[in-house]
Amino acid sequence: MSPTPRHGPHGVDLSREEAWVLHAAVLDHVERTVAAGHEPTRALAVLDRIESGDRLDETDRSVARDALDTYLESAPARDRETAASIRDVLGAQLSSSQ
Repeated sequence: MSPTPRHGPHGVDLSREEAWVLHAAVLDHVERTVAAGHEPTRALAVLDRIESGDRLDETDRSVARDALDTYLESAPARDRETAASIRDVLGAQLSSSQ
């Protein structure tokens, strides 16, 4: 049996749908940061790691989790449950790394 394809960043087991929701949440965070007149340097780095499948460090996971929190406020209904689930996974990873 062949392995199940991995989507999203290394170390975060996501389905294709979950990877897209994470990407959408972080992209939304980048756009909000720019609209607020700030440089989205860290969020862009997280977005790049998500797209390339690289591992997210603790700060990256925190940025992604914050992005998901904000995204949940205005996310399409179809994304809300998935976004909350990913946020919980990232939160558990943050708790276990401390």
